[in-house]
Amino acid sequence: MTGLMPDSRLNGAERHLQHSLRILSIFNDLLMGCVVIAAYLPIRALPDRRPMPATETALVYRPVEVAPVGGPFRLAGAWEVAANDRRFGGLSSLYLDQGRFLAVSDRGAVTRFDPPTTASPVANIKDLRAGPGAWGEKWTRDAESLAPDPRGRGWWIGYEQRHSLWLYDPGFEQAIESIGLGRDDWWDNRGAEALIVEGSGLVVLAENGRDAMRVGPSAVQRLPLKAGADVAEAARGPDGSIWLLLRSKDWNGISQRIAPLVRTGGGFAVGKGFPLPKAAFDNFEGMAIAQLPDGRWRFWLVSDDGHRVMARTLLVALDYAPPARHDKSPATGAGLST
Repeated sequence: MTGLMPDSRLNGAERHLQHSLRILSIFNDLLMGCVVIAAYLPIRALPDRRPMPATETALVYRPVEVAPVGGPFRLAGAWEVAANDRRFGGLSSLYLDQGRFLAVSDRGAVTRFDPPTTASPVANIKDLRAGPGAWGEKWTRDAESLAPDPRGRGWWIGYEQRHSLWLYDPGFEQAIESIGLGRDDWWDNRGAEALIVEGSGLVVLAENGRDAMRVGPSAVQRLPLKAGADVAEAARGPDGSIWLLLRSKDWNGISQRIAPLVRTGGGFAVGKGFPLPKAAFDNFEGMAIAQLPDGRWRFWLVSDDGHRVMARTLLVALDYAPPARHDKSPATGAGLST
């Protein structure tokens, strides 16, 4: 048969080309690996630094345009924020305290700064000298969450890498107490991303969107969480409700939404979410909610620049009109009202 039907060699070029493409694929994989490593190593080393003194530095608010806002939110303002101190960056978590913002960073610093309506806004920045592990390394001072102490002793800060909660005095001068979360099942950089005060204790929400913990004065309870996305932050609304800042990543960048936290029989779930206006590389990690004089709520969002060239520290204000609540009491002698 070979003599009657000789091989035409038509596929020979294809076989050679397949071999070339295979080599090219291996080369591309190696090149991509080198790019990832080249980007990872400098970022890993960035926050490693010597302690710096507490300082006050001027802030610059530059108004910026963001994508249109949909759903129940209305854009009240958006600003890119800059300061001369390198510690003003990598911001995670946000809290409104006596008219000023309070934030922590993955560089092991705490920042109090003025809102954009201030005539001459400044930021007061202080290193968190006490904490898990040795000072100066990102992996021992990677602060991600913040909440006031229910007993009024100061502030709780949640750390990832070494998953733990640390209580600081009101001025962040010294640590008063620490609690190890015992979560060896969490990835190093996906830990206590959000903290919420609940009664005499705290609720910890993990970045993975699957785990929650109720931390009380004498016990730690593990609870399931069904967020359907990564958790970036949580904040309590004026009516006591809890809202989550959620994050998803794909080839198009980072998408985020705000959604209410819903209590289930054995844990927590997430209600209907609303997408946020943002650019592909903006990564919101801080959220605070304030009541406006007219009854509306203002959601303040701050982004983590991640010490990346393409990212920025962005502050966004979104106004929200909460729906009216009709909480009727049971009708006398007629069963439950509807």
